[in-house]
Amino acid sequence: MTESEVSNLIIIIASPILSQISYAFLVLILGSIIVEYYEWGVFRPAETKFQKFTNFIMKGMFGAGFYFYHKYSKHNWLTAKILYTITFIGMCFVALIGFNIVRIVVMFVFNQMSVN
Repeated sequence: MTESEVSNLIIIIASPILSQISYAFLVLILGSIIVEYYEWGVFRPAETKFQKFTNFIMKGMFGAGFYFYHKYSKHNWLTAKILYTITFIGMCFVALIGFNIVRIVVMFVFNQMSVN
């Protein structure tokens, strides 16, 4: 593997993480407006393989913000926003730590392969 291939692999790994965080931030700012767009893109119930694949992509790229928004929607507006903000900050930390662990592992494997 060349160094540019490793960089591309790291970008591919970072893309779903960044899209989850970005969408969660949009949900924090826009609330139900952006959640409605998510609901339009998800098939309920998913019957065909195309619909199931579309749901998989939507949940994999944007599902965390939607999930926590609905989880906290049973609380009043202010409590839900505070809980969601705390969750969003936690998501950012977990994403940062997880991405750096994966990046270190990929770089370690790349260095081991280049030595041999």
